[in-house]
Amino acid sequence: MTFDDFENLFTLFCSIVGLLACLFKYINSPKRGFLYLVIFFLAHFFSDFYWTIYGLIMHDSPNISGFLSYLGWNIAYFMLILMAIHFRKNKERYFNPLMLWPLLTNIPLFFLYIKFGGIFNNIWQVGTTTIAMIFCSKNLLYYFTHKKAGVHFPRLSFLILLFLICGYGMWTASCFDWSSEITNPYLYFTILAYLCVVFFAWSAEKDYEKEDQIVIKKNEAQFRLQTLLQTITSFVLLGTCAIGYFIVVWMKNTMTNLEGSSESANSIVTMIFVISVVLILLVMSILYFVAYHYRNAQKKQQKIDAKKLSKVNFIVTVSITVALMALAVIYNTKSLSKTASEAVYENGEDKVKIFSTDLESYLVEAETSLRIIADSIDIMIKNGASSQDVKQYLVDQTNNQSEHFDENFTGFYAYINGQFMDGSGWVPPEDYDPETRDWYKTAVQASGDITFVSPYIDAQTGSGVITIEKIISNGKDHGNNQPCNVVCIDVIANHVKEVTKKVNIGGKGYGMVINEEGYIFAHSHEEYNEKNFTDFYDKELLTKIITTKNDRFQSKMNNEKCTIFVSPFMKQLYAVVVVNDTELFESVNSLLVINIMISLITFSLILFFYYLGYKNERIYGKKIEELNVQVVSALATAIDAKDSYTNGHSARVAKYSKLIANRLGFSASKQDEIYMMGLLHDIGKIGIMDDVINKPGKLTEDEFEAIKKHPDIGSKILENIRERHWLYTGARWHHERFEGGGYPDGLVGDKIPAEARIIAVADAYDAMTSTRSYRDIMPQDKVREEIKKGSGTQFDPEYAQVMISLIDEDTDYSLRGK
Repeated sequence: MTFDDFENLFTLFCSIVGLLACLFKYINSPKRGFLYLVIFFLAHFFSDFYWTIYGLIMHDSPNISGFLSYLGWNIAYFMLILMAIHFRKNKERYFNPLMLWPLLTNIPLFFLYIKFGGIFNNIWQVGTTTIAMIFCSKNLLYYFTHKKAGVHFPRLSFLILLFLICGYGMWTASCFDWSSEITNPYLYFTILAYLCVVFFAWSAEKDYEKEDQIVIKKNEAQFRLQTLLQTITSFVLLGTCAIGYFIVVWMKNTMTNLEGSSESANSIVTMIFVISVVLILLVMSILYFVAYHYRNAQKKQQKIDAKKLSKVNFIVTVSITVALMALAVIYNTKSLSKTASEAVYENGEDKVKIFSTDLESYLVEAETSLRIIADSIDIMIKNGASSQDVKQYLVDQTNNQSEHFDENFTGFYAYINGQFMDGSGWVPPEDYDPETRDWYKTAVQASGDITFVSPYIDAQTGSGVITIEKIISNGKDHGNNQPCNVVCIDVIANHVKEVTKKVNIGGKGYGMVINEEGYIFAHSHEEYNEKNFTDFYDKELLTKIITTKNDRFQSKMNNEKCTIFVSPFMKQLYAVVVVNDTELFESVNSLLVINIMISLITFSLILFFYYLGYKNERIYGKKIEELNVQVVSALATAIDAKDSYTNGHSARVAKYSKLIANRLGFSASKQDEIYMMGLLHDIGKIGIMDDVINKPGKLTEDEFEAIKKHPDIGSKILENIRERHWLYTGARWHHERFEGGGYPDGLVGDKIPAEARIIAVADAYDAMTSTRSYRDIMPQDKVREEIKKGSGTQFDPEYAQVMISLIDEDTDYSLRGK
């Protein structure tokens, strides 16, 4: 791996980590700053991805226009300006001359950069980064001049500024030649710059926390949804990167004309661009879903039903699990199939090589015997031996060969000095002319080398025969007209047929031995012996067998897809093994089926236990909810018991609050939450003295101040309940006024949580419709009038109108204290 590859991989890794971190933050809290950061990383990823993938695969830099090359990075630089402005700490006008220092350093560098790059890119990059650096410097200077006033340190502005300074270090270093990569500052500035971007999301979150803009607490169902979204986002991002890499590798491997072809290289660059765009669209779709979800929830002032959300989480989790399982099965099956198939092929290639080697060894034995006999006869002739002596030598060696070696070696014969001699005693017919026979012609053409005659049916034995011949000393070589002297041996095909009949691959298929003319010397099926290959098979198949050297290929034989293993031997013979693919891969297919069945059974069990856990969780959760309601109801009863006149007050407020939430279209789970908040809205009265709570007359100023402490007391009691942290909302803010002036925090309008605004209406309604120490139940029309009067001042107008609607529908005035 080169330094360039390391730099590219490192930058891509940091971009992915930073992007995922910002996506997670945005999913958890859809703030604009996190959205800016996500867009920044998406743009950065766009350039980092295609630059890195192209470099790794092509070992070169993408040859594209400067505009496209730096498009993503140029967009990212613009987003830095928006982030620096968004996270500024001073909302009023603030100017410090020191914040203009980037102009003094960057403008001279600009004139250096334009010598090495396009003017447009340099103007854009230097311009946008300089503006961003000015705003970041402004934020830092504002902090140093106002930190005594409680201004917190602008972490993100500091990291952006450091990132850009390192960027200028990278650009400047690239303008000079360096003796080695180790001494080149570009590498070190790159590492430092991208380490900064990894912490962008963390620093933005800290900046928000310091401004108390992130105080979001979510229930279990929402937490699961966030986790699910984060998991999906991670899989989408990493999966698309991996798929993109393998697609580009596949493109490179399939483009045979890649070397020196700009068209092929451009195709690869285009594909990387397309993959990058698809990935960005997928991420933007997730962002849209998250933003829509939160916007919709905020608009309706409700949360998703916990039961429905739990069901959705279960379905999506199962879907993802099934998808991953399917991918695992496909990958495992494909790998197993490839490995098993290669093993089958290797076994077939080994078998056909053993087959050809066995036959070759057999024929080499005959060839060796012929060489010895031919050399001996040649010496005899040179020593003046008579024709009778030569013939007798042939007879003796034929008998010796048959007795001590192989009976399929039918004997030696020769054509010496124009006389045919046969060691087996065969007497040729009168018109027999050796010089017209193939064995003679082939020997003469070989000019002294041992050669083979194409297999034929022997006239004497009626069997397929291979003749091996060799020319020895002859008159023609010395300028006379005497015929050549040739010595031969005939080998009957019996042994070859026996070996061929037994050959197979794992008990499957059949073998044959053929020559270049297609003569079938031996075949596993006897009816094909001594026939021509083209009588049964396609002529093109014969050509393919002859041109295939020690290899295999697939073809159709008798309308069946087969794999044909070929191994040539003795220069002109071919050992062939044919196996039907169905039979060849029968064991492989069985293995794959077993593997798939085991995987499916395993995955089914996993899904079953998923479902069992989900059902048990639902049942357990339901029981816990019921127990919680009982405990909270008992606690509310205990609270109300402190004041004999307000007995049942908390239960009625909870009931009315739930009715209002129902009319507003809140989910069932949210209605249950508001009901429990209503039950505990006065829990803080536990910390108030009984004589103050039960005082029949008007409270003094000190007593009223003591009463006003119960929201704060109640919220401190309830906010420590981690699994039900939302319970404190109603207790703390149910005495806030919509127009302001309430207690304990004096919140106004939408700043008051919706649950507390609902409980405030319900609490006031019950106070008027129940008996108090200082009065009886108020008339219904009077109650309606008071609610209407408080609309927009004490109460949220929308919620007050819902309460008025409930009053109008309550014709028998049943919604009141008993």
